[in-house]
Amino acid sequence: MEENLYINYNGNFFQKNEPVLLVNNRAFRYGDGLFDTIRVVDGHPSFLNRHLSRLQDGMIFLKMKIHPLLNEINFENEIIKTLEKNGIKDGGRIRISVFRNAGGLYAPETHDVSFIIESSPLENNYYEINKKGLNIDVFDEQKKPLNKISTIKTSCCLPLVLAGIFKKEKNLDDCIIINEMGSISEATSSNIFIVYNGVFYTPSLNQGCIPGIMRQVIIEMLRRGGTEVQECPLSPSALLRADEVFFTNVIKGVQWVGSYKQKRYFSNVSKNLVEKLNARIKEPLPVQTFRVGN
Repeated sequence: MEENLYINYNGNFFQKNEPVLLVNNRAFRYGDGLFDTIRVVDGHPSFLNRHLSRLQDGMIFLKMKIHPLLNEINFENEIIKTLEKNGIKDGGRIRISVFRNAGGLYAPETHDVSFIIESSPLENNYYEINKKGLNIDVFDEQKKPLNKISTIKTSCCLPLVLAGIFKKEKNLDDCIIINEMGSISEATSSNIFIVYNGVFYTPSLNQGCIPGIMRQVIIEMLRRGGTEVQECPLSPSALLRADEVFFTNVIKGVQWVGSYKQKRYFSNVSKNLVEKLNARIKEPLPVQTFRVGN
């Protein structure tokens, strides 16, 4: 039950339904923050070094100081403590929110930050393929700008909120975000891959997409197996030529797309990737090598 869960606020635990933030919180006032989500398997966070690197990269770009508990030594400890506090021993989801401490107007008075770690259990310990293919369309009411901020998971998610509203209004399972050049950027919370004639295509990082952890894991798995992967600009028209289309994110893994307009897709590649992904996660964990933040 959600009301029985705890959050980790700067190393201290509070019940999830207990108010801990004030109205002068900069993430609330200015969107002055960022977040990351991590998949838990067998009670342990997956791909943790990659998540820490991405989180620290975003904090450095936003001119935030690295919190002492969000460095390479303490990061995993705080997550494990949160999972144990909430009794999560199998599959789960972690969300880490980081925000600049209160003070100032647009110009902050400090670059010190606070963080909140949330955790919740998932029904499935390992990744599972979606039984029904996703029905998608292109969201073109707001186009994603091509700049550095577009590649950071900031607290200001209004374009994605509008995409989510569009998705509900059109009775879709998800929708494609396009950038200011009219090319595919990503889905609302996932990266996208298109399979055509045995080659995998995905938008390159200069197309405004989030550098997804699962995106990179899938690219590495495919290339290690000798499969060609092209990171490049993609027009929405490529969806009509594709043999298969699938989305990737760390929480759901790989989700296959069943339909786009009148086009229908299969799921053979997606199912195979989920099997290989679960096998990859079950491999012995390598020694973690975190990048030290400033």
